Amino acid sequence: MDSKPSGYLPMKERPEPGDKLIFIPVYIAPVEILERSLMHCPRYIYQVVIVDGYNGKTTLVDKKTITPETDYMPEAEEIERLDIKISPMLAKEIAEYGAVSDDFKSWKKIIRNRNVSVSEGSMKVVWRVYAVRGKEILDTFSGQRIESAGLAGMLFS
Repeated sequence: MDSKPSGYLPMKERPEPGDKLIFIPVYIAPVEILERSLMHCPRYIYQVVIVDGYNGKTTLVDKKTITPETDYMPEAEEIERLDIKISPMLAKEIAEYGAVSDDFKSWKKIIRNRNVSVSEGSMKVVWRVYAVRGKEILDTFSGQRIESAGLAGMLFS
């Protein structure tokens, strides 16, 4: 796996001219999940966990794969690129943990459990782009807008 980000997460909303851009390295980790339950038949699920390479936060996406964009290059006068602080091995472990939702981590794991598998060879490192517009921050991947400075501080800390 390449340690330098190449490409970007697909964007729901593109940055506008005049936005300050913040590039955060993320790992795209496709996961295979075997879900078992006493009440239901076993299920095999494919999902993607996006692991923030800067602070280790995870986002679980209900898709089989995410293809990075390489043809569109976001540009701005002011761009900040954060460094990768999470190693690929740690990102794999975080992705395995991030693929298990909270209802599978409680005492209910006796009744329902998930076995997660992440292939390190299928992981990719790409950029997640945030656009700063005045007092709000736009996550271009999810389209979510953050208006509180406190939330923005939590996001990037």
